[in-house]
Amino acid sequence: MLNYCLSRLGQLILMLFLASVVIFAVIQNTPGDPALIRLGTEATPEQVEMERVRLGLHRTLPERYAIWLGDAARLDFGKSFSTGLPVSETIADAFAQTLKLASLAALIGLVFGTALGITAALNRGRWLDNTIAALTAVAFSLPSFALGTLLVIVFAVTLRWLPPSGLGNSSNTALDTLRFLIMPAVTLAMPFIVVLARYVRTSLIEALQQDYVTTARAKGLSRRTIVITHALRNALIPTVTIAGLQIGNLLAGATVTETVFSYPGLGRLIIEAVTSLDYPLVQGALLFTATVFLLCTFLVDLAYGLIDPRIRTAGG
Repeated sequence: MLNYCLSRLGQLILMLFLASVVIFAVIQNTPGDPALIRLGTEATPEQVEMERVRLGLHRTLPERYAIWLGDAARLDFGKSFSTGLPVSETIADAFAQTLKLASLAALIGLVFGTALGITAALNRGRWLDNTIAALTAVAFSLPSFALGTLLVIVFAVTLRWLPPSGLGNSSNTALDTLRFLIMPAVTLAMPFIVVLARYVRTSLIEALQQDYVTTARAKGLSRRTIVITHALRNALIPTVTIAGLQIGNLLAGATVTETVFSYPGLGRLIIEAVTSLDYPLVQGALLFTATVFLLCTFLVDLAYGLIDPRIRTAGG
């Protein structure tokens, strides 16, 4: 297990390094001059050049990358061009909101995705299985911005049950906070529900066809005992990976959902930073997002290795 962990850790470090190179190269070569944007078109060339020096943009690309990477290793991403605040603090504040949203979305996804998958598998070929397949196909083909807009129209504008956007204020009760979170959480969770439902259905159907299930039936065990104790336990093992990756996607990929609902999370922060050419904030936020996703993948690999010894034996 130790060799397996070290192998996955080495892969994690390599992927983080490659991600940092790509992120830095893409952002630094984005058209536009942050110094000119900050000063405005009326600034003189001398003022623009002085601002470039102040922002460190006069250095060569390798020099800027080396400085940025060294600072990032100490969790120092510099200061925002737009606000002058430390990027790490800005990211931490936004990620706290994204984590809150993603946690509720993950809970919704796990509960409904697993339930739908089990229901479809136990009713294979029947109308309920076909109905779930049709509904999940429609849900999967519906873009997040379209689903979010539809929810706002129905539950905020027409029925007026839920607030359309934002997060309220610090005086919100737990119920008030939940009312603000429920629509973006459902929107964010929908792809997770669909993917997990399909994987659980496929894995459970395959597990129910195994010899140990046939043996359990021959012993006279009840259908409930066979499904829960034998088939479901083994069927959920392959879904650990997909569930973990989807949770990573919830944390790292909430940009569209947060924009639709004007939710002050990390995704919306990245969009605003890109719009204003705030290089330090964009680079720091993207690297943090990539780190979160890769860490989720790393933890999923470790969990899979613990659950199934064959994985760590082959991967070590």
